[in-house]
Amino acid sequence: MSTETKPPRGEPKLWLSDARGQYIPRDFASSFADRDKSVSGVTPEDWAILDAGPDHEHYWAAWNDVCEHAVITDDNGTEFFIHQEGDCWLIPCGMEWSDAEDFFVWNDDEKDNEDFDERKANDQVE
Repeated sequence: MSTETKPPRGEPKLWLSDARGQYIPRDFASSFADRDKSVSGVTPEDWAILDAGPDHEHYWAAWNDVCEHAVITDDNGTEFFIHQEGDCWLIPCGMEWSDAEDFFVWNDDEKDNEDFDERKANDQVE
């Protein structure tokens, strides 16, 4: 049996509660102390529109662009994408939606669990 361990992977982070309503995009924009360090894939124009708030005519289009293109990097180097359906979540890049879990999962976790179950069934694991 290998003693090699997998590197730690990020977990989804609830970033902003849906209680913020129409202000989620604005609050997302203001939630980073150093946007240039933490967020890539967002244009200066989109940041300015989100900062302006929901009365800006392009607010929702800018938020859509941010949700589609932003990559957030935490202090550990884990990269996240945005998922907003009510609450605003940061989801580690590489996680995939699971209908069975009704949330994001690491796709290879399912494979690892299947492999473990198969080895256990064959008495290869204690």
